[in-house]
Amino acid sequence: MKIVATLSLSALLFASCFNFNGKRVKGNGNIATLTKSVNEFHNVDLSGTFDIYLTQGPTAPVKIEGDDNIISHIKITQTGDKLELGTEDGFKYSTSKSIKVYLTSPQFKSIDVSGAGDIKGTNQLTSNDELSVSTSGAGNIDLDIDAPKFSTDISGAGDIKLKGQIKDGSISISGAGSAHCYDLLTENLTIDISGMGSADVFASKTLNAQISGAGSISYKGTATVTKQVSGMGSIKKAD
Repeated sequence: MKIVATLSLSALLFASCFNFNGKRVKGNGNIATLTKSVNEFHNVDLSGTFDIYLTQGPTAPVKIEGDDNIISHIKITQTGDKLELGTEDGFKYSTSKSIKVYLTSPQFKSIDVSGAGDIKGTNQLTSNDELSVSTSGAGNIDLDIDAPKFSTDISGAGDIKLKGQIKDGSISISGAGSAHCYDLLTENLTIDISGMGSADVFASKTLNAQISGAGSISYKGTATVTKQVSGMGSIKKAD
C-alpha cells in the first residue's frame, strides 16, 4: 500500500540533509506533498522535469507531489507577479514517479518551462490580454484557451495540443515538435517551423505560414494564406 504523506517545508528540508551530497539522488518512493502559500501571480518560470497542472481560479498555495527526498530540494520564489520554480543549484535526481506541480492563478499571462515535463490545463484558461507559453525540451502541452492573443514557442521534441478560441495567434516550432490545433479557432495566425516539426492549424481570416527545413503544415478554415517554404517542407489545406 502506498502511503501519501503531507509534510511541512521545514520537515522536508530537515530530511533532505541526509540525502543530498552533490551527486544524483534517486527517489526513495516515499510520496509526499509540499505546499507553499504565494501571493497572486500571473507569470510562471519553471526549470526542471515536472508535470505541471494549471488551474484558473482564486490564488491558492502551490502544491508539489513526489518523492520526499526530491521535492525537499525544489525552490519556489516569487518576485512581484512572477513565480519561479526549480531545483537547488547542482541538484540532480532520478525517479520512477513524475514530480507533479499544481499552480492556480486568477489569470495566467506567461508560462516558460525548460525541461522535459508536461503542461496540462485542468480547466479553460481565459485572458483579456496576451497569453504566452514556451517550452524547451521534450515536454507536451495540452491547453484549452480563450484569449485575444496567444503565442507559443516550442524548441525540442515537444508536442502541443490546443483548443478554444483566439483572435491573433503565433506558433513557433524549432526541432521535431508538433502542434495539434485544429480545435483552436483562430482568426489570424502566424506559424513558423524550422526543422522537422509539423502543425495542424485553423484560421478563419489570415494565415502566414513559413517553413525552413522538412516540416509540414496542414490547415483548415477560410483564411487568406501566405506561404513561404525553404527546403523540403510542405504547406497544404486539409481535406
